Amino acid sequence: MSEDSAVLLAARMRAAADLVEACGAAGLHASCYSTGEISVGITSHAGDGPARAKILAGLALLLEARPGRSDSRTSPAAWLTADGQLAGVPVHAYTELAVATTAGPGGAPAPLARSAGGHLAVLPDGQLPPGWRWITELDGQPGTAAAGQQAVA
Repeated sequence: MSEDSAVLLAARMRAAADLVEACGAAGLHASCYSTGEISVGITSHAGDGPARAKILAGLALLLEARPGRSDSRTSPAAWLTADGQLAGVPVHAYTELAVATTAGPGGAPAPLARSAGGHLAVLPDGQLPPGWRWITELDGQPGTAAAGQQAVA
C-alpha cells in the first residue's frame, strides 16, 4: 500500500469512527473499502428490528440520506438501507431484517410474503414475485386479522 493510499484509508477510518460516535449506538461495525466507500452495518447486537430501524433512521439523518428497503427476489432476505455521504466519502448503512416464517408444505419452515394489494402468502421456494415483499420482524404478527388473507403459493 502506498503512503497516499494509507493516508486516504486512515481518513476514511476516522470518518467512519466519527459517524459511529455521532450515532451513539452500540452493535455497529464499519468497514472502509479501497473503492473509497464506507459501509456501516447495524448488527443484531444493536437490538431487535425496531431498535435497528431507529438506529438506521438516525444514521440516515447524519448522512442526509433517505432510508429505504431492499427485498431479495431469489431468497427470503430483506434489508433497511441508507446511502449518503460523510465528508465527501460515500457511505452505505444497512441492517438485515429477519423474514417471518410459518409451517409450509410438509411442516418445514417457509417464508411469508405480502403483495402490494395486501395478500399474504407462504412461499416455500423462496422466490419473491414482482411487486411483493417479504414479511419481516417489523410487520408485527402475520396471520392476524390485520395481516390479511394467507395462502400457500
